[in-house]
Amino acid sequence: MTPTEGDGWWVGVDVGGTFTDVVAVDAGTGEIRTGKVLSRKGAQEEGVQEAIEHLGVPFDRIRQVVHGHTVGINTILNRSGGKTALLATDGHRDLLDIGRLQRYRPRMYDPTWVRPHQERPLVARQYRFPIRERLLADGSEHLALDDDAVRAAGRRMRQEGIDACGICFINGYRNSAHEDRAVELLHEVHPDLYVQTSAVYPVTREHERTTTVVIDAYVGGVVSRYLERLRTALSARGFDGPIWIMMMNGGVQTLDEAKRSAVFQVQSGPTGGVSAALRVARTSPYRNLLTMDVGGTSTDVACIRDAGIPLTDLWAVEWGLSLTMPLVDVRSIGSGAGSVVTLDNGSLRVGPDSAGSDPGPACYGRGGHRPTLTDACVQLGLLQPDQFAGGAIPLDPAAATAALQSVAGPLAMTPTQLADGAVGLACAEIADSIRAISTYRGLDLREFALLAFGAAGPMLAGLVARELEMATVLIPPAPGQFSAFGMLASELRVTTARSPMVTLGTDVLPELDRQFRGLEADLGARLARQGARATTFERSVYVMYRGQTWDNRIAVTTADLLPERLPDLQARIHDHYQRTYGYSAAELPIIVTKIEVNGVGDRAALPTLDPHRSAGDGAAEGDALLKTAQCTLDGAVYDDVPFYRRLALVPGEKVSGLAVVVDPYSTIVVPPEATAVSEPDGYLRLSL
Repeated sequence: MTPTEGDGWWVGVDVGGTFTDVVAVDAGTGEIRTGKVLSRKGAQEEGVQEAIEHLGVPFDRIRQVVHGHTVGINTILNRSGGKTALLATDGHRDLLDIGRLQRYRPRMYDPTWVRPHQERPLVARQYRFPIRERLLADGSEHLALDDDAVRAAGRRMRQEGIDACGICFINGYRNSAHEDRAVELLHEVHPDLYVQTSAVYPVTREHERTTTVVIDAYVGGVVSRYLERLRTALSARGFDGPIWIMMMNGGVQTLDEAKRSAVFQVQSGPTGGVSAALRVARTSPYRNLLTMDVGGTSTDVACIRDAGIPLTDLWAVEWGLSLTMPLVDVRSIGSGAGSVVTLDNGSLRVGPDSAGSDPGPACYGRGGHRPTLTDACVQLGLLQPDQFAGGAIPLDPAAATAALQSVAGPLAMTPTQLADGAVGLACAEIADSIRAISTYRGLDLREFALLAFGAAGPMLAGLVARELEMATVLIPPAPGQFSAFGMLASELRVTTARSPMVTLGTDVLPELDRQFRGLEADLGARLARQGARATTFERSVYVMYRGQTWDNRIAVTTADLLPERLPDLQARIHDHYQRTYGYSAAELPIIVTKIEVNGVGDRAALPTLDPHRSAGDGAAEGDALLKTAQCTLDGAVYDDVPFYRRLALVPGEKVSGLAVVVDPYSTIVVPPEATAVSEPDGYLRLSL
């Protein structure tokens, strides 16, 4: 069976730091099933199996699985990768430590500050091997590769138990001959070595190219082994379809293809939420969206303008470790539902430490004693013990109170006051992260709606929107599984680029078009290898004025590269500068630093979905009012706050705040003076 034939279930699995969310869609009937289980730390493949079992879907009836994981990012943050080496041009092995000579701004004048890679290196200095070789800026050879030095480094790696190596030579993006030869020599003496080169994304910027190659080498073996364990585990249960992996460029790739570039999936889970949000932007009146994905460990935010993919080519894992490739621009902060509430020099702080899934928040009753944002919401009455996660995880309010008291006591506060302050602080931090990708970039928040998802997103969204003075909040059906659904709806997408470094003019346009066609041919072959039925290509050029350092991404078509269209292209570039930076310099030559192609493959379409057909959610019958309870918010106590069952709300029904709407795997807080309306498409729209 090919990925686009036959009936059966499509399954999307999103592994987070605390929960693993799963959604399954019957390709024949359109039935939807959703579920949530606690993530398995160190054994994510077991959590994936448990999540699918939770749905009651037979493994041999699953047509395909789409998966987003956190193995790569966990490996980097915990520094749990295998021993990794680096081959660098002689004189350049310390580039990882030197970086761009930029200091972390909050510690600009701290003489004790140490660069993260020096303090916790991915590659220890003794395993960074200087190799005599040199290519010039045009790719020509200035100094031949020292074969013996490469072989000697390979033998040393084998003796030291090193199982991965990155190779990044000066100007290797213009000519791969030396790096390719080094791979051959290393495998002569160390056949099992995992090796990555600049070929993973061959573009200029030596530091970012080096960190990209090193990160891929560092996580490559760990990610590859995980993907193989996942394939073996699912196969043993009777699944024989394709496994698609969510990539950070906003698309999916087959498991085998994904193993070739682990760096593209370092943090693949949050990308699924943006993919689902793009589907909303393209099929609804809300083409401008700010997304807010609050999970158990962190909050991820993104900005969608005019239904376009938000991309960045400088995404940082941490300070000084940047990836130089087009990735979905998702920013993360450590304010999730499991974020720990602590005192920092006498001041209240929420996150970035998280209780995770083991032991989890104190109210889970699994041995956790530190207070979290979830405990705070239980204390405030916003989370009711018998309604959490569809009743699958009973909560212990007394344990939440005791944990909060441990921090409230030194502040001479009650647990409820502390909880109220913690929720307010978390919402303020999330609001500030949203401003950073919108207001601080000159965007008007009045033109945007806030799309909130993740299990905890809808609980905080109304409060965050109030902080931002935004008028509209959208809550999708099954918000806890929204990212998993986005993975199911994602396109097959592959990306590549080259760095010509030429001055834009009529004489270079034919050559740029020739290079674009070569890249498209390469991507077409990769897409065909993954079973794409039809393909399209998206071209972009990266440009800057001569003398500048940072370039700008401009989408182009084949027609834009015709010599007679040069004035139009130049005008677009000047206009981009004027709109983005408030100036343009038409008198300066334009440098083309990079050309990029995104190849998109047709992966078959999901059936039409009815959000009210989800199995196991308790079909909407009877009174929507579940109960009333006392809640505290903003220092005020509200008696008899109504709690409504979301799936029992009929289209057009209005709920006035303060109120709480209970979803099977999420809780939606309607703030005071706000209203929520159930829409015919299953969305809940909050108006503030």
